[in-house]
Amino acid sequence: MLIELRVENLVIVRSAVLAPGAGLSVITGETGAGKSLLLDAIDLVSGARTRPDLIGPWGPSAVVTAAVQANPRRQGIIESTCGVAAVDGQFILRRRIGAKSQAWINDTPVTVSALRAAADLLIALHAQHEPIRLADPAVQMELLDAYGNLGELAASYRELHASCRAVEESLRAIEHGERSSVKELDFLTFQLQEIESFAPKSGELAELETRYELLSSADQWRDTAARTADELQEGDQALIPRIGKILRRLDGAPDGRLQMAAESLRQGLEHLREAAVATGAAADAIVGDPQALRAAEERINRYQALIRKHGDGEDSLMAAWRELQVKVVELSGLDQRRDQLRLEATQLRTRRAETGGELARRRSGAFTGLAKEIHRHLGELAMPKARVELIQAETEPTALGTVRQEFQVCTNPGSRAGSIRDVASGGEAARLMLAISAALAEVDDVPVVIYDEVDSGIGGRLGAVVGGKLARMASNRTVIAVTHTPQLAAHGTHHFHVKKHQGDGETQVTVEVMDGMRRRDELAEMLGGGHGAVVQADALLQGKS
Repeated sequence: MLIELRVENLVIVRSAVLAPGAGLSVITGETGAGKSLLLDAIDLVSGARTRPDLIGPWGPSAVVTAAVQANPRRQGIIESTCGVAAVDGQFILRRRIGAKSQAWINDTPVTVSALRAAADLLIALHAQHEPIRLADPAVQMELLDAYGNLGELAASYRELHASCRAVEESLRAIEHGERSSVKELDFLTFQLQEIESFAPKSGELAELETRYELLSSADQWRDTAARTADELQEGDQALIPRIGKILRRLDGAPDGRLQMAAESLRQGLEHLREAAVATGAAADAIVGDPQALRAAEERINRYQALIRKHGDGEDSLMAAWRELQVKVVELSGLDQRRDQLRLEATQLRTRRAETGGELARRRSGAFTGLAKEIHRHLGELAMPKARVELIQAETEPTALGTVRQEFQVCTNPGSRAGSIRDVASGGEAARLMLAISAALAEVDDVPVVIYDEVDSGIGGRLGAVVGGKLARMASNRTVIAVTHTPQLAAHGTHHFHVKKHQGDGETQVTVEVMDGMRRRDELAEMLGGGHGAVVQADALLQGKS
């Protein structure tokens, strides 16, 4: 229930406090007196968009505070959704509008979206041009489940749906994810097989490059070797014979220096003979081999391609090979895990489809009884031809079920049924919501329900009917009705009067509690004034009729 609503500096409301508590609270006042500002205040504290012109002249900001008592179920939902726990079963919602707008729940700063989420669970506002809470299929199914005692079945379905989604998400991650998935395993296995089929060896690349260089210039080096061998030992100008002649001249020289020179020439001559043998052998051995050249080139190219994929050198390639071996081993169980998840997902989908089908059937059965109650209330509210239907359509499974189910309404015979928010409007919409709310009063535990224009276009007798329904709905919550109908207002447990005061320099709106004689006089004024109106007002208060 709404413990207190406090409004400060909102347009022409300098300061106003309402303490409705449990029961039906009615708000009356002349047209233009400012009753809609109280609804604006509720709207603001429920997270609606702000406007600079909402700030009054008595300060730099406007502040709206609502203290609401909630049952344990809604307390738990709000705490898990908004991260703020109830204090003594209450949530204090506060919104300040100014240069720096802020929102709080129980004095904890929150985002406007968190404030709105909490208010959606605490306050239902039925006003023209406002979203209709009962038009939400999720709210409809929640209430229908409560009405038909389907809460346990609905919870089982939601649990199955959540489990199914979790398994499907795990399966998607394994099959299509970027990390720790079959996709990654396939890619790593391909990379590993590519390296292993090539079988690189440490140091091989340098050897291949040397061999390639030799093979690619074999003819040139064979000619060079043969010419070098000739220049060393063949012909008159060959080095070895010429040095041999010089060495023979120095043989037997008595000078030690000449003897040393001769020994150096003898050693050099020996090295030259070795070089001549080596170059001659090379000239015979070096043979061009196009096939070997192509093989060396191809292997070098594959080396370079793998190195580009896995690093900047042969060492990086060998390190990547070792790392791939480790990763493939780590992920080697994914195939079995994928098959297990596929089986589990199939089983869960089957169970979800069976449970969802059963839930849809039982919801349909429960709606038959609910519709009778709604139609009874609609008849009493002068809408006897209006009908509420349950439309059903196959859909992809959601948290609500495997069959899309939604309340639709036809307010006039021959008209096409449509969504509650699209078909009904104005006072008709309010009475439609009242009929549905009255039928669901025993199971709908939203703590604060507010009606605006619920008496639009109705007479005194119907006003009394509406007032009686609102009073019965308010037995365990706060119901607030903004009304111009005295027959409705007479059913209120609490009566608040909104009045506009216009002075020379300013305009203010005040909210006063009407009780005792003041309340009787207010009802009499609403009835037109005079002695007869006073008598009728007394009768309304005594008989609520």
